[in-house]
Amino acid sequence: MSLRRILTLAATCVAPLLCAVPLRMEWKTLPAAPAAVARPFAGLVDGRLMFAGGSTYEATKAYVATVSAYDPKRGEWKTLGTLPEGVAEGGAVVLPEGLVCVGGVTAKGPTAEAFLLKADGSRETLPACPYGTLSMTAAVAWEGGAAFVGGLLNGEPTNRVFTLRRKSGVWQWGELPPFPGPARSQAVAAVQNGDQKSPVLAVFGGSVTAGDGKPMAAYDGYGYAKGFDGAWAWKPLGKTPVSTIGATFLPVGDQHVLLFGGYDGTMWDRAQRMLPADWKRMLAEPPEAFEWNRRVYAWHAVTGKWSEYGEFPEGTLPRCGAAAAVLPAVGKEPPRILLVAGEVKPARRTTAGSEISFVRHGWAFSWVSWVVIGVYFLAMVGMAMIFVMRQKTADSYFRGGKSIPWFVAGMSIFATMLSSITFISIPTMTYIGDWRYFPMVLCILAMAPIAIYFYLPFFCRLNITSAYEYLEKRFNLAIRLFGSGVFNVFMVCRVAVVTLLPALALDAVTGIGVEDCILICGVATILYCCVGGLDAVIWSDFVQGVVLLGGAITVLVVLIMNTEGGFGGFVGIAQEHDKLRLLDFRFLLKEPVFWVVVIQGLVSNLSSYTSDQCVVQRYIACTNERKAANSIWFNGVLSVIASIIFYAIGTALYTHYFSHPGQMDVTMPKSDSVFPLFMAIELHPLIAGLVIAAIFAATISTLSANLTSASTAITTDFVLRFRPGMTGPQQVRCGRLCVIVIGILGVGAALTLAQLPTRSLFDEFQKFIAMLTAGLTALFFMGIFMPRVGGVPAVIGLLANYVVCYGLDLIPAGSALAVWKPHPFVYGGIGLVVCVLVAWGLSLLFPNTRPTEGLTHFSRPEGDTP
Repeated sequence: MSLRRILTLAATCVAPLLCAVPLRMEWKTLPAAPAAVARPFAGLVDGRLMFAGGSTYEATKAYVATVSAYDPKRGEWKTLGTLPEGVAEGGAVVLPEGLVCVGGVTAKGPTAEAFLLKADGSRETLPACPYGTLSMTAAVAWEGGAAFVGGLLNGEPTNRVFTLRRKSGVWQWGELPPFPGPARSQAVAAVQNGDQKSPVLAVFGGSVTAGDGKPMAAYDGYGYAKGFDGAWAWKPLGKTPVSTIGATFLPVGDQHVLLFGGYDGTMWDRAQRMLPADWKRMLAEPPEAFEWNRRVYAWHAVTGKWSEYGEFPEGTLPRCGAAAAVLPAVGKEPPRILLVAGEVKPARRTTAGSEISFVRHGWAFSWVSWVVIGVYFLAMVGMAMIFVMRQKTADSYFRGGKSIPWFVAGMSIFATMLSSITFISIPTMTYIGDWRYFPMVLCILAMAPIAIYFYLPFFCRLNITSAYEYLEKRFNLAIRLFGSGVFNVFMVCRVAVVTLLPALALDAVTGIGVEDCILICGVATILYCCVGGLDAVIWSDFVQGVVLLGGAITVLVVLIMNTEGGFGGFVGIAQEHDKLRLLDFRFLLKEPVFWVVVIQGLVSNLSSYTSDQCVVQRYIACTNERKAANSIWFNGVLSVIASIIFYAIGTALYTHYFSHPGQMDVTMPKSDSVFPLFMAIELHPLIAGLVIAAIFAATISTLSANLTSASTAITTDFVLRFRPGMTGPQQVRCGRLCVIVIGILGVGAALTLAQLPTRSLFDEFQKFIAMLTAGLTALFFMGIFMPRVGGVPAVIGLLANYVVCYGLDLIPAGSALAVWKPHPFVYGGIGLVVCVLVAWGLSLLFPNTRPTEGLTHFSRPEGDTP
């Protein structure tokens, strides 16, 4: 059978696994606006739609000066005051200070004036535009200030882009590079999160000057974003499906921009060339005769694709120059859109307004999915109960009785390290980026022989329960307690991230709320870890690792086969849009090039396999040293295979939505929700249940590892130090109490983290690992390889590490020192080197006087190396 026939058969088999449930827009009529105007200054300030100025049309055009606000909570309009004179057709941008209004047209003609309109209707005069008078300007928020794109500059179309932002308390004008293509007016613009983790300033359409000197509708688009080389530049964005003249262009969710209304391009071109008599006859026609755009279109900033998303309902006229704003999501309610006033045909305004909400009519996720998840959880609970009945001693609770088979321990290390961070954040990272972080995974294999040959003998042969017992034997008690304390802080933060990500998934598929989902995930895992102990956790990790890989492979096949063109389309689309870029050998420290990624990979994996109690606790649970080494190698191979799968899932998400842009949820609040929302909206309920179970498998395996490891470290390093006479049952009870405390702290941190705007949690988590654990890694490194370094130099080196790492992170962007600020992935490597060098230098003055026999590489414990 040919490869083509095999792929066709596979596509036929997996097609039923998709079950898309579309998102619908529902329109609600608002109270009439105070005046029938078009092109006012408008924006959402302090939760209300500010509405200032605008033009009316009776016999002739006139300009109004009224300032009003619509309160969506009360459902009423309120007049706040008046402007010094009527003005319309300018640009308005919402900033933290209020509504920044620039330019426009008054009864006297175009103006360059600028002012800040505050929530109470008061005004603050701002510096006038120094470049001339601006009207019909697209305005957007950009890098803490405002950008004014195109429009009429001194009465002529332009493609220049001006900025206005506050620097050191002073408002200052500046200019960005002009966008390509001909000069234009009435273009639409928006800023949204685009591909390669960069925001993009997108400009589309408008009116340009034709060869006969008359205006003509344009359909081209351009985006200003950061390129692969890190430099900002304009690039083509393709063509719009309709004319954008007079349209409303609103960013919604994390990645989409919606286009409402606008002139019909063909009619616009014809109207600009009409004789006065023809124009007068045309104005007598009803609004429906002008065929203005009734459809609502969505532009996806990551794939650059347009899709039709709905239309104006029957009885609601499309309009141009409307006032509009996006009401942010509140709790479980998705964002809403306010669309008020505007022009419904030439020379005719309206007071009508609409509130647009987004409703999903059903979910692909159903009772079938819950049955799959329920069966999985019952199996895990049953496994935990078996180990509860077997649990007798502190050794079995904290070390699994040192009887865990090597392949089970290896799978447990794999499941522990491959958490929900991997299951959700890595696909997100490759969906909005590429494969440049993949060399980080290969560093696991590079670290395996180092961990086995240099570190494993000490952990296995010193008969320790906590990895930080070694630090006391090698240095002193203070360093042991510090190392264990840092690890436990790390565990609280890791519990927060690992709990948040599946909560995003559960919220996406059920809509019960992220906060509620965090509580469900956290409480379930805390209870599970309390009763089970280490051997229950490790054996359940084994099962969860199998479920995790099975769910991931299933989703990858579904995504590829439902990409346009199947596997060939997957590869072709990915290559065309640089989604498979892997190696970047530029010599830079500010971008995630190969060298930066490798530094992070080496430091983070050195930390994981040499100083992380989660990992150390698993391989010392094996029956002997050689089997512990086998578990490390087994984990390394599994990790590379699994990472390939998850990186490919992210790329396949891109190619899938490139092929089917209309199936994506425009209200998606964070990029980390892209994979969960795909499962909730498009997967068959059976497969969705399997994948959500896999996510919970990843979550529980990591959380249980974090909680049991933190419990072991606290009990062994702190409690037993000060209460050495505790019996085995007392130690077990203490361990369970520690599980509860660490779990509660982690859940609280997850609830806080859920409120923060973060594009990619993977990047933030990697930076956090590098900054917090590099010093801990350095302690174990110096303990084993630098016998001359004692406790005092080690502590001072440790402090130097944290000063450098956190000092680099605190350097503000745009400052004079920012030129020396490297990529966050380098922080850990720099901190580790600083710690080692400072400690080594001080050891020349204060050499170690403690005995190191059997505690350094130069005096290994007795026995053969593995």
